[in-house]
Amino acid sequence: MNYGIYNNFVEEVIQFSKNFQGKLSNNISDKIVFINDIKTAEHLAYDEIFGEDEYNWKDIRELEMSEVWGSYYAMPEDEKPEGLEALLEIISKNVRESPFEYNIFYNDVLADLTNCAINRAINGKNSSFFEELFDIYQFGAFPCGWNGDYPDGKIVAYKLKK
Repeated sequence: MNYGIYNNFVEEVIQFSKNFQGKLSNNISDKIVFINDIKTAEHLAYDEIFGEDEYNWKDIRELEMSEVWGSYYAMPEDEKPEGLEALLEIISKNVRESPFEYNIFYNDVLADLTNCAINRAINGKNSSFFEELFDIYQFGAFPCGWNGDYPDGKIVAYKLKK
């Protein structure tokens, strides 16, 4: 499938979803707050409210994705990438068959990686929320919350102890 001018960037996410092996970023730690407690990660991902606007983690991810879709709908028809609806199925199959270690967060990982791929199809690798999420996954961690008053602050990520 060809996802438009940023096809190679989308393919990078698809390939990553197969084995969760990627390029490690050296400057990730200044943008992220790391935790290593699974219960805290679950609480942040599903229960915690962040900031004055009282967003939860899912709300923040949906707000960010709504901006991506806004860019998509503003594109001229002949420039819109094709095949975006197939990405969920492709990435879902890959994650199910991968050595992924955060199984309790499967649905969130699937949504994040699919949204990363869609964002890349539309915006390329421009610095964005979804590029930060992808960096976190490549680092071997799971983005699970926010530290600060959104949109100010940092992403919180859970990292398995090894």
